[in-house]
Amino acid sequence: MKRKALGKGIQSLIPQTPPSENLAEVDISRIKPSPYQPRRRFDPEKLEELATSIRNSGIIQPVVLAKDPDGNYTLIAGERRWRAAQLAEMTRIPAVFRDLPEEKKAEYALIENIQRQDLNPVEEALAYKSLLERYELTQEELSGRLGKKRSSITNMLRILRLPEEVLAAIEDGQVSLGHAKILSGISDADRLLKAAREIREKGLTVRALEARLKKTTKPAVSTKRADVFLQDGEERLSKKLGTGVKIKGDATRGSIVIRYHSKEQLISLFESLIKR
Repeated sequence: MKRKALGKGIQSLIPQTPPSENLAEVDISRIKPSPYQPRRRFDPEKLEELATSIRNSGIIQPVVLAKDPDGNYTLIAGERRWRAAQLAEMTRIPAVFRDLPEEKKAEYALIENIQRQDLNPVEEALAYKSLLERYELTQEELSGRLGKKRSSITNMLRILRLPEEVLAAIEDGQVSLGHAKILSGISDADRLLKAAREIREKGLTVRALEARLKKTTKPAVSTKRADVFLQDGEERLSKKLGTGVKIKGDATRGSIVIRYHSKEQLISLFESLIKR
């Protein structure tokens, strides 16, 4: 069965021909960026290219805004266009308006960037992590809402376990997603960092990295079975108990955290766990 994606994606936010009563020119100084923007880096060179295009041809696609109680606006989609418009020294920018609940603002900020392929792997993984934690979703629930395979989300989240040095290299484009997936399976910290530096300094391909790791006498890549076991356990317990469950630790030692949001839910959890 085909997985249903969240809504209709970014197309549901920006109609092909916006109704004239919902389209307006907005003072650019009254717009603030979205607090849910998953992108952490905006390439200055690409922004300048977009600014040049805006100077020559204007902004073809309006940004999407939400009205704030103070009369100003928050971006839902189109931060690159907004930033480039400022570089182009525009004072007003075309916009359409949407009234969305907070969780939808976060989801659409992520969806817009994913559909435009604007996020690097670290930004995408952090966005998934933020949605999971903010709205207490399981990976399976997030998978259904975003139309992404659960395994893809799981693999992206594993990247966040890498050292900061490696994460920075991924964001800079020096280490690819393919490299990152292999590096995230290396248990020895020294071997991991050495491999990451060889990727940057020697330009190792993903295949070359795999071959090099296979030649090591000491096992360099840890088994994924424990991770899969724990992730599967979280999903099954969450589904069984009807609430978020987090397993901390490894397959030999750790703790299980079960979330509850009311006295009634706590009592229900007690009953579910105690009865045999």
